[in-house]
Amino acid sequence: MNFKGVVKIGGARGNDPMPLLRELSERAALGEKWLLVHGGSGKMEELCLSSGIEPKYVYSPSGFRSRFTGKREMALFEGACSSVSIDLVSSLWSMGIPACPVWPSDGSGATAKAKDALRSVEDGRVMVLRGNRSGSVRRFFGDAVDATWRARAIPVMPPLAVDEDNGGLLNVDGDRLAALAAASLDASVLVILSNVPGVLKDVEDPSSLMRSGTLEELLSLSKGNMKRKMVAVQEALEGGVEKVILSDSRVESPLSGALEGRGTTICRACTAEED
Repeated sequence: MNFKGVVKIGGARGNDPMPLLRELSERAALGEKWLLVHGGSGKMEELCLSSGIEPKYVYSPSGFRSRFTGKREMALFEGACSSVSIDLVSSLWSMGIPACPVWPSDGSGATAKAKDALRSVEDGRVMVLRGNRSGSVRRFFGDAVDATWRARAIPVMPPLAVDEDNGGLLNVDGDRLAALAAASLDASVLVILSNVPGVLKDVEDPSSLMRSGTLEELLSLSKGNMKRKMVAVQEALEGGVEKVILSDSRVESPLSGALEGRGTTICRACTAEED
């Protein structure tokens, strides 16, 4: 079987990875190849709390919310990512499926361009915060993922990338990392799972889920974190991925549910029709 897919599960509280891991173990046993990309925000909050460090969130002039990652926060974030990766890999092994963490390094995983300065809107004023250790993903090297697949194992990847300027590690957006990986690996589908059902017409009403739609109309409906996810959707489609699905991680069979159309599905063919 030549099927390849990328699935990203959020790291915020409320995302239980166990149902997804059970499905991945079953699908891997059938010969499907999946790359699992994970978040780390929930574990990061735990580490900040235990270390007495108050997480700092910033709001960009364009309305995006992000975490400021200074030098000490970056050290904690690396630890959070390592902890989550190890937990996921250990759980997959306990289910009888080999798994391996793919840690970014030269020639492995992603590279990113650092965003040292963040523009933040505070009390109506735009402030500039420096010393940030986050970045935007630029390139993806899939050799380590391919090697893991050849070993009949599931690769597990944290939201980290190598700084293309100095070789250090950067905190990157997990959805956009998954999008770049899916495009680079020629994946058939990208599934982004989080603690929301998908794109909603009314963010307060889960029954207002948009099962499908063009990229343009779904972008117009997206608010907050979903707006950021739609950036990843667009990048995946533009990179050649045929289908991207935004769906709920909190259900019994999140991956099957997504593939069966229970979330929001955006197809590349529909995007091409817009052009």
